[in-house]
Amino acid sequence: MNRKTLHFLLLAALVAASSFALADPPARVGRIAAAEGAVTVRTGDGSESGSLLNWPVSSDHHVITAAGARAEVRVGAAAIRLDGDSDLAIEQLDDDVMRLRLHHGAVSVRLRDPALLGGFELATAHARVLLTEPGIVKVETERVPDSTRVSTLEGIARVEGGGTALTLRAGKRADVRDDDIATGQALADNFDAWAQNRDRRDEAANATRYVPADVTGYEELDRHGSWTVSSDYGPLWAPRNVASDWAPYRDGRWTWLSPWGWTWIDNAPWGYAPSHYGRWVLVNRRWCWAPGRVVGRPVWAPALVGWVGGPGWAVEFRDRRRAPGLGWYPLTPRDRYVPHYPVSPRYEERLGWRFHDSDRRGRYAPGGRRDGLTIVPRDRFEQRRTVAVNNVPRATIFPNTISTLPPGVPVTPPGVTARPGDRNGDGVADRLQRDRNHDGIADGVQGPDRNRDGLADRLQTPDRNRDGIADGMQPRPDRIITTERWPERDRNHDGVADRLQRDRNGDGIADAAQGLADPRGDRNGDGIADRAQGHVITTMTPGQFAPAAEQAERRHRLLEEQVERRRELMDARRQQNEQRWSGRPVQPAPAAPPPIATAPNPRAVFTPAAPPPAAPPPVVAPRPAPPPPAPVAPPPAQPQAQPQPQAPAQPGGQHRGPRQPRQDGIRER
Repeated sequence: MNRKTLHFLLLAALVAASSFALADPPARVGRIAAAEGAVTVRTGDGSESGSLLNWPVSSDHHVITAAGARAEVRVGAAAIRLDGDSDLAIEQLDDDVMRLRLHHGAVSVRLRDPALLGGFELATAHARVLLTEPGIVKVETERVPDSTRVSTLEGIARVEGGGTALTLRAGKRADVRDDDIATGQALADNFDAWAQNRDRRDEAANATRYVPADVTGYEELDRHGSWTVSSDYGPLWAPRNVASDWAPYRDGRWTWLSPWGWTWIDNAPWGYAPSHYGRWVLVNRRWCWAPGRVVGRPVWAPALVGWVGGPGWAVEFRDRRRAPGLGWYPLTPRDRYVPHYPVSPRYEERLGWRFHDSDRRGRYAPGGRRDGLTIVPRDRFEQRRTVAVNNVPRATIFPNTISTLPPGVPVTPPGVTARPGDRNGDGVADRLQRDRNHDGIADGVQGPDRNRDGLADRLQTPDRNRDGIADGMQPRPDRIITTERWPERDRNHDGVADRLQRDRNGDGIADAAQGLADPRGDRNGDGIADRAQGHVITTMTPGQFAPAAEQAERRHRLLEEQVERRRELMDARRQQNEQRWSGRPVQPAPAAPPPIATAPNPRAVFTPAAPPPAAPPPVVAPRPAPPPPAPVAPPPAQPQAQPQPQAPAQPGGQHRGPRQPRQDGIRER
């Protein structure tokens, strides 16, 4: 076997295992429609006898009748009836297949839906019976030792046994032994009369105008209620002869059935269809069942209710006892049914209710209406596998507090080691622990893992190159993806993060310690943060920086020079003002002292930029002297350094003398 073939076989096995792991519970479930005498239903959870009306029947169930008893099993429009002293095994029952095996006794099967013919099979130890047309067939086995009799009452049947295959038309029978088969006329008996009498009730059924015949239990609705049509909910069915305080899911019992868990068994003969399909609504203070619009085959549910309560929530019951409670209420068309057993998303979508095309699944909102709420002690569910609601105390809740009740979940009864959908029997539901990649982590906890790296796809986005790294986390092929925090980059391997010791000005001091972590904090590039040097900004050649000590010394010198220069300018202006007021000639302002030479830094050379050429001093014409008054002789002209034209007198002002030229560095007011 080559490697490619081995991979193909492993892939096929994996697909088969995944299909098994994703298997949904059966969507079609039958019911015990009649039980006369001692009838027992045996399942993988045990045996049940006594009151079996509306008991669910599914795959791997056995229906056993004692001598003189009779039973009827309904699956949609199909009827399976057992005579006394019979044992019928339902080997498989789902949307497309109905395989039955009669161990002993007599059974009558009526099929009206042509879609069921392809998947129907009834086998005994001696023969296999198929229906090629809708009709009625009766099979008896071991009434005569080592023989099977097949009688066709309606339609056409095919019998395989005795080493041959035979077609039986209506009114014919075949007796099959191990190596022989004989034919004759079909003979009717009391069992056939009883079955025919049961069929007459279905012929007048009007419910199929509002619900499909695949809804198991539809045949009981016309005899126990009436139909109306609503523009909001479509067809509505209301039961007759119910108590004033009656509410759905209140007259019956809860029982634990695999693989669904807690399942409701209604006591009313009409209670099967409204309990496992559709929704309930209150219309004019009257409960009505709304089947909705069924698309395809209807999907069966154990109970369409919402749960409230928990271990820490206690209520007072009618027997004056206060204890933890567990309650339930019927779901309305606006509520979403949340199954507490493993199902696929498609299966759950089929459980939703819809009438109009615009209807969508409702929200399972704790604050919604909870009409018809029933609350019983929680310990009743914790102590037994069947809870008869009529025999336990109930709690009364004020209507204004119903919407504030905590949501709850059904509890597991004693003696149940495996929860619903627990095929490996470890006490954990399969949907919470499905481990397709065998990494020890439940797929339900980590989501789908298409690349089988142990990480949920929903946490890491798709992985198109199947390298185990999410596409959204690897923009570069060489980047390593880790779930841990990235360590700080340390390119010089000194144990200190680069972002804490980055020294862009090369002064040996980390930028983060002197305010240079942000490059915008040093606009002049002198290595000193702008916030540390006020508004003094010097220009330096990029790339030439001085040590921190020399930077501080230079900054101090610059400040002293600025203070000294300001003082000299203020003294010069004061002297000029005094000369103008005293009439003395204005002395020229002393020239600015040359800048203080600084020794070059041996470590870093600072080369200031060449200063721009000084602008020539502005030429200001001297102000002319005011004209002398007429009656008074003009005073002698004072000596001037140079002749200046006289300016006209300023009225209302005092003569201040000629205006002096502005000195360099002095701003004229």
